[in-house]
Amino acid sequence: MRSPTTKIHVLEEIWHVPRGFGAAYRRVLRDHLARQTAGEPDELISAAIDLLALIGYHATVEQVTGWNLRKRVEAIVYAGLEYARASDNPVPRHPRPDWLPMQPWKGAPHDGSALTGPCGTLIVERS
Repeated sequence: MRSPTTKIHVLEEIWHVPRGFGAAYRRVLRDHLARQTAGEPDELISAAIDLLALIGYHATVEQVTGWNLRKRVEAIVYAGLEYARASDNPVPRHPRPDWLPMQPWKGAPHDGSALTGPCGTLIVERS
């Protein structure tokens, strides 16, 4: 069953985003477009990578560079809200984007050994 959506206008397109998150998408879009205009697109890419890493996903610079505007904005909104929820903040849960793996990395096993293992769940691009 599909969750209810809200329409937002983005440049010449209409996006259907999860209901209740339109303001978050617009806020990220404004920041994204302002940084693009200022010639700072690298900061947007690193913001997406850093936020995804905070919730257990690993994305590369090349990967995020290849994402379209919608995917970048969705990644930042989803990861930012998931991270805020992790500290017991009363933040609504954004549905997990279907392009993200089901389970993020949860950390190394708690067996008393030094932390080892991967740094996050790799995001595999589907064709």
